Amino acid sequence: MDMKTLISVALAAVVAAIPVCTGVNCSVETGIPLREMPDVDMLVGDTMVVPLKGHFSLPPGCVEDFSDDGRFGIFKATSSDPGAVAASMADITTLEIAALDAADSVRVTVVSELNHYAAHEFAVRVRAR
Repeated sequence: MDMKTLISVALAAVVAAIPVCTGVNCSVETGIPLREMPDVDMLVGDTMVVPLKGHFSLPPGCVEDFSDDGRFGIFKATSSDPGAVAASMADITTLEIAALDAADSVRVTVVSELNHYAAHEFAVRVRAR
């Protein structure tokens, strides 16, 4: 093997060893609020699932990594009146809302566990059947 070929092979090995950078920092770019979450009207006894895609940034590779982890959630959901409206995460990127009792306006908040400043709030109105 001549010197030129040897250098080319060595350079190729070094380049192959460099990690591929996708340009996505999952802990920074996942969970940033995007489009506002609209207010909701429900009837007592109704349950609703709301995918967070479109409302928060969810780079697919990052969501997959967090899903595989099994220990780390991306979002936390809370209700200002859990006796009237229960809010929880059905899975890593899907909000579940259950209307339990009549209420004029219950605030539901979805917060990014990665970016604690990142949140959406919306009102849920629950009417009796």
